[in-house]
Amino acid sequence: MKLKNIAIVGSLLPAQAGSNVGGVLIPLLLKHSEFTPTALLRSTSDYKPPSSSISIKIVDFDKFDSIVQSLRGTDAVLSLVCPSATKFEVQRRVIDAAVTAGVKVYFASEFVADILSPLFARMPTEVVGDKVESRQYLEKLAKEGKIHWMAINGGPFFDMWLMKGVAGFDLQDRKATIYDSGDKKLEWTPLPTICEAMVNMLNSPDEVLDRPTFILGVNNLTQNTLLAALEAEIGEFEKEYVDVVPIKEEAVALLERGELRRAMRGLTIDAQFGGKGERVGFAGMVENRLVGVEAVGVEKAVRMAFEEYGFKKGVSAVV
Repeated sequence: MKLKNIAIVGSLLPAQAGSNVGGVLIPLLLKHSEFTPTALLRSTSDYKPPSSSISIKIVDFDKFDSIVQSLRGTDAVLSLVCPSATKFEVQRRVIDAAVTAGVKVYFASEFVADILSPLFARMPTEVVGDKVESRQYLEKLAKEGKIHWMAINGGPFFDMWLMKGVAGFDLQDRKATIYDSGDKKLEWTPLPTICEAMVNMLNSPDEVLDRPTFILGVNNLTQNTLLAALEAEIGEFEKEYVDVVPIKEEAVALLERGELRRAMRGLTIDAQFGGKGERVGFAGMVENRLVGVEAVGVEKAVRMAFEEYGFKKGVSAVV
């Protein structure tokens, strides 16, 4: 299967609406002349394409016919919508329009870990989106021969989690929050690696159709190995060790009270750093070689993130 005309739906700017995928993916796509990308935008969008090589179509996403018309002649749709925007009814409208327009492949907006894990199932869909329901719908359509789909998951974006503090490290003040022992294996991938894999999947789609693909971008990653790499780069950190269990218990209580966004912090910490019970790991499903990417060591991943965000010791990172 050959995919040339690529329609992109969702966040295209770095850090727009909580998603950075488009900001990294678009420049990478532009390096490949075999693709003709088109951004599908609402009339209220202020997105300015970085190159005239990207076509722009204004779409009324509330009107099915408008979406269908925008997708005529498209080979693949890339859904880059931010997590909270992946509502099933909205996604189904775009998917159905893609089927009607004769699109070959729908690239689902997943970009997490294993969405079928018990821990992910516990996350409120109001925050993480209806990713499971959207995948089930795509699976149904693929079995009916109406459209193919693909998805990529590599865990949290290593660079974003490190540079924005979610990983537990305050880089400016050199303070580290270590959860439990700090030895739990972490399955994270830098965003540029995710985007490189996406481009390779679009170039060679046949082996990655109608199933999720998992990649791993950083080898031997734990909070402790990350701490060692950071200290080697910018000096010693002040360390605080925190028990995950009380954080999890508070999060569950908040979830039961309907305080979803406050609960997400604790649920996420438990899913990534908690040492007991289920986990969201996918190590046994990694297919880096298939999609043409390689994992790097922790030290190199840290240096790459620093360079990407323009971070230098004593100088504020760009986030």
